[in-house]
Amino acid sequence: MQRALVQTQALFGKKAAAPAKKAASAPKKASSSSGKSTGSGWLGSNSRSWNPEKWYGPDRVLFLPGGLLARDEINPVLNGTLPGDYGYDPLGLAKDAETLEKYRANELLHARWAMLAAAGAIIPEGLAANGADVKGATWFETGAAMLNGGTLNWFAVPIANIANPLPLFAVVAANVVLMGAVENYRRTAEGPAGYSPGVGKFDESAYDNMDPLYPGGPFDPLGLADDPEVLAELKVKEIKNGRLAMVSMLGFFVQAAVTGEGPYANWSRHVADPFGYNLLTILAGEDRAAVL
Repeated sequence: MQRALVQTQALFGKKAAAPAKKAASAPKKASSSSGKSTGSGWLGSNSRSWNPEKWYGPDRVLFLPGGLLARDEINPVLNGTLPGDYGYDPLGLAKDAETLEKYRANELLHARWAMLAAAGAIIPEGLAANGADVKGATWFETGAAMLNGGTLNWFAVPIANIANPLPLFAVVAANVVLMGAVENYRRTAEGPAGYSPGVGKFDESAYDNMDPLYPGGPFDPLGLADDPEVLAELKVKEIKNGRLAMVSMLGFFVQAAVTGEGPYANWSRHVADPFGYNLLTILAGEDRAAVL
């Protein structure tokens, strides 16, 4: 992560604690007449323009409007070099740069898992609701539906259910070993040779000086990190979507406990009858699921 901070500081300026100073401008290689970047988008299209100083540096947007949070009141550790840094830290978690680095790493990893989890909670249920044969489509019923006498049907695809019962302990052991290996590679920046689509074969040297949070290289087959300015924008988009996904998963947990239904069912019933099925009518109803 330290290497990512250095790269970002090189792009947008390091001394963000002084409110009177302007952040350094982003590279000028792709700019429009309005002064905003018009480089490659998500997959290389020229479909957007953005102003990097809006998201990085001392003049970035803040979480609270002016009058509620003055720039000279912001913790100097939150200096605008991190993507998604709005200068808002009511719990005082950013005590120093080392602590902030640890929390940012944890936040980013949780955000990525939450984005996968949110998609995994909605998509199977939506497919099942529209006629697909998905066993255990509701996310909190999936495990029970896949378990059968201590075995687990581990492999499933949206268009078919393939029977491949495996002992539960074997599945758990395999996952622990695989995830442990991946996390160890990420922590040590070392790993085996392999193959990546769009990159081809690579050897162990591909892990040299690799950033554990934004590795790039063989882990970026679409080449999204080739342009550092585009990468800086994608980092902001990623953390914003990840934070939304974490809040969404919290909402899914609460919805399941209160209504006994999945998010797609809750959404479809609300869209069909917004005034008859909403938070107030659910809480006031006598037939809602029991909650703690």
